[in-house]
Amino acid sequence: MISILTIIIILYICKNNIITIFIAIEVLLLTITLKFINIGSINNDISPTILGVFIIILAGAESAIGLSILVSYYKLRGELRETI
Repeated sequence: MISILTIIIILYICKNNIITIFIAIEVLLLTITLKFINIGSINNDISPTILGVFIIILAGAESAIGLSILVSYYKLRGELRETI
């Protein structure tokens, strides 16, 4: 729970830096995935593990979209500043 609150605080503080926002969202999704897998192992249920796999797929797609946005912004402007 503390890690989720920390990530949300990081998102609020660093809202001008797009790279930090993407990293914070990735860490948040991985934390939630680990919690789902832990709940599934405690209850001997496979459903939270399957949900965790879907969250990892979603995180991968989000990373690909974010990277493509950064590459296209770099091609358009020629530089990446701290505030985008």
